[in-house]
Amino acid sequence: MPAIRSYKRGLEFPHEGFVQLSIEAHFRAAGFDLINDGQVDLLCTHPVTGEAWHIEAKGLTTQVGLDFRTGLGQLVQGMRSETSKYGAAIPDTPAFRAQIAKLSPWVVSALHIHWLLVSPDGSVHIVAPGGPNSSFKADGFAAA
Repeated sequence: MPAIRSYKRGLEFPHEGFVQLSIEAHFRAAGFDLINDGQVDLLCTHPVTGEAWHIEAKGLTTQVGLDFRTGLGQLVQGMRSETSKYGAAIPDTPAFRAQIAKLSPWVVSALHIHWLLVSPDGSVHIVAPGGPNSSFKADGFAAA
């Protein structure tokens, strides 16, 4: 039986519990099988296509920058397969967009990091590395 997770800040937007439940619902609705390994926030594979995802989820805290960098470190350290897709799931807020904007787009592309932006309604927008919106300004508009 999978362990029940608890979230110190609760299950409301923009906290990690909300982000976690939103990405799980998104991938489940897309036909993915979710895997609970107890270490990664979300591992999932699609039974037909074989597409695999490894995702770290973060939510709003008093130390957004530190937690964002911790999540990226966890993601990079967990990269084991060249064929898996790797992503950071975060609430779509100016504070988190500002963190994304601090990263060079070429680094995001080189590491193949996808951004999974979770809206207050629970919808998930996936931004692929190297795409037109792979780097953001804090105001929510794509960087030039």
